[in-house]
Amino acid sequence: MSSLLLIIACMASGFGAAPVADSPGWPQWRGPAHNGISAETGIANSWPAEGPPVLWVKEIGQGYSGFIAVGDKVYTQTQTLYEQAVICLEAKTGRTVWSYRYGWPYDGGGLYPGPRATPAWYQNRIYFAAPDGTVGCLNADDGKLVWSKNPKQQYHGQGTDFGCACSPLVVEGKLIVPVGGRTASVVALNAENGEAVWASGEAPASYCTPVPITFGGRTHVVTLLENSLAAFDLQSGKRLWNLEFSQGYDEHAAAPLYQEPHLMIAGPFRSGAKLFRITAPAADQPATAEHTVKPVWENLKFSNDVASSVLLDGCVYGFDLKDAQSRLNRPSRGEFRCLDFATGKVKWSTTKVGQANIIVADGKLILFNDNGELILARADPEQYTELARTTVFRDEICWTPAALHNGRLFLRTQSRAVCLYLGDKPLTIEESKPTQSTNSVAKLRSTRFINSNRLLGGEREYPATTPEWDEFWLWYKWSLGAVVIGTLAGLLVAAAGGCASWAVGKMRPRNQTTPVGSASFRWGFVWRVSFWLTVLLCGICGSAILNPGREHYLFSWPLALWSVFQITLNIISWSERQPDPRQARWWSRGAGLGLLAASAFYFHVCRSLGMSIEWAYLIGFLPAFPVAALCSRVLSSNHRYVSIADPVLAAVSFTSYFWACAWFMKWWLVVGS
Repeated sequence: MSSLLLIIACMASGFGAAPVADSPGWPQWRGPAHNGISAETGIANSWPAEGPPVLWVKEIGQGYSGFIAVGDKVYTQTQTLYEQAVICLEAKTGRTVWSYRYGWPYDGGGLYPGPRATPAWYQNRIYFAAPDGTVGCLNADDGKLVWSKNPKQQYHGQGTDFGCACSPLVVEGKLIVPVGGRTASVVALNAENGEAVWASGEAPASYCTPVPITFGGRTHVVTLLENSLAAFDLQSGKRLWNLEFSQGYDEHAAAPLYQEPHLMIAGPFRSGAKLFRITAPAADQPATAEHTVKPVWENLKFSNDVASSVLLDGCVYGFDLKDAQSRLNRPSRGEFRCLDFATGKVKWSTTKVGQANIIVADGKLILFNDNGELILARADPEQYTELARTTVFRDEICWTPAALHNGRLFLRTQSRAVCLYLGDKPLTIEESKPTQSTNSVAKLRSTRFINSNRLLGGEREYPATTPEWDEFWLWYKWSLGAVVIGTLAGLLVAAAGGCASWAVGKMRPRNQTTPVGSASFRWGFVWRVSFWLTVLLCGICGSAILNPGREHYLFSWPLALWSVFQITLNIISWSERQPDPRQARWWSRGAGLGLLAASAFYFHVCRSLGMSIEWAYLIGFLPAFPVAALCSRVLSSNHRYVSIADPVLAAVSFTSYFWACAWFMKWWLVVGS
């Protein structure tokens, strides 16, 4: 009924007009029905060449929290350098209405910084969930706190070590959150005051937001836990059934799909999809009897991760993730498929879409993939029919789901938010004016200034994992080879310089003499500069030059990072011997700043490629410092045997640094797990 009122209002006053008061909007994660389907009509069948109109763009900060949209406002969670916050924006302009700070930054220097959950709107209140397990309630009009709790801390929750990512589910006056406690897998709080209504189950939680379903006329809550799928009665909290399907650590983020009495789940990374049939206990069974859940089919060619599928008219549309997630230089590996819900058979597949969050509206699929592309396709069970495509965000990984409200599509990344207009009717004159100079997708600038993939010549197969020992040995042996190359380069340059010096000496008058020792000093200085510069260049360029076409990935940047580290110590040791203390301080400070700049650049590039090992090569400076400092005392002096001392001590210093980092990574892998 509310959807019909919205359509009538839009037809009467223009599609860009303010929505009616009881418009369902997009109040929670996955929309008003928790299934990614919108009742809106009037979505355009295509876009201009420059893409759909851009109504506003806003720098928004870190986080994977999606937008919710109700009335003339939108809400999301974000993170800056000094806080996490829930923010409220004007839907038409992107102007900030209010902001509520609820915590310090989460994993600010990590691979996945910021909040993960999408807030929820219910009866003019905003409910949010933080990565540390805190849940809270705010007034939707002014952002003032109503109540705040941390049920994960209260019930000693487990299973969400990478940060709670479940969006709060608010249904029939209850806020449902998975906790993972031994007596509280799932907790229901009173949405009015935050008091506990019930706590049920004993299994660790995962990252999947609970989904409400109706079975036998009653509302149940279904959630994926770490190693099981469970359902609870909404009113009493009684566990109705529990299906165990794995052991050990399992990561679940995609939403289950439901069509009474069938429930489908899709696990990540080749674990496949399964359909179950739910059956209620017979009337003659005891009241404590659980429902039965029996498998109907299983298909290993349909695995979901951060992007949930949608169920429409008996067909499931979603991305089958086969291997690693997307990086800046490539999309996620897999295929977008249409699956028959009843049989599990694949109806069609395409590689043109990629891993995409999906909204269904007006018989169309609105697809926002992790490479920042927005795609419009027909919801056709027979074939993939693409209607329009444009790149919204360039050089950014986009895992956050979109929100659709009154023809406006709200998208965000780890840095920006954008509002696009997808309607087939013109906006009013006032609304068609963009709030910024950017009024088309084509004019959105790229946020990446450096192509990290070109600098490193590609990426490891699984960049977020700790390297195996054979990988470490490959990188170490190549680095020692670079030390040999540096020695040869130093000899060649020094020999060329010596020949040039000899030739110049022959042309001098016989009565002009060269000071004793100056020739050897110049020879040693030239050799030393050539040696260290060559080693540094081998570390910087080795990956980019050698990786294309190689079977095994070579990561040479630890050599470059160590070179800067050792050169810095050499300069500091040398400056201490200089007679002018002021000059010595400037040399030391300059070298230190150079090391900091190189470390920051290294960290940024590795992080942009999703490499989780970059921090270990920075921490490695600490255990390697004593050996490197002793070597620098000799390496910074002037003597005749630099061509022997420098390579030997460089190899000793690098060995201590490299293997300290390797052992630390392996040790941390054990401790962390």
